[in-house]
Amino acid sequence: MRRRAKVINFGILYGMGVNALRSALGEGVSREEAARFLSEYFKNFSGLERFIEKTKADAARKGFTETLFGRRRYFPALKSALPNLVAQAERMAINAPIQGTQSDIIKLAMVEADTLIEKKGWREKARLILQVHDELVYEVDTDDAEGIARALRQVMEEVAPKKELFNVPIVAEIAIGNNWGDTKRIGR
Repeated sequence: MRRRAKVINFGILYGMGVNALRSALGEGVSREEAARFLSEYFKNFSGLERFIEKTKADAARKGFTETLFGRRRYFPALKSALPNLVAQAERMAINAPIQGTQSDIIKLAMVEADTLIEKKGWREKARLILQVHDELVYEVDTDDAEGIARALRQVMEEVAPKKELFNVPIVAEIAIGNNWGDTKRIGR
């Protein structure tokens, strides 16, 4: 069920249509079922369909989309005479403000987290070793791991002004472990 929800969620943001959704959901899903999933999704998230159509129209008019922080991505293929190139550019234009804003936020979080580490004198205790999509991975002294992790979570959750995100909160999860297999989530 979770896998199906992820496929639908992310697929729609990538501009996935009925046939692509059917294929992504796998064997046993008819075209009618895939169409019903899409229809139900847009019924439950009515603002998303408006967002998608507005984003496509704005991108066609301006030639670019912007993240919530103003970073632009240009789509020259929107002016193409080839329908498949236009459709691909439209899908990219829909997704760019979402993934681009997430990228802006994680970069801001990295800067703020580094500032916090410096300010608290944790430079020898906490070291960023990896950033993957919306995740930051730190190597932290065992004795200080939970306190530092909680402070870093707060930075990540507060890095973007709520007004910029239409009052949608950022929720960060933290986990601690000696290796990937040992990680345990830390609650609030």
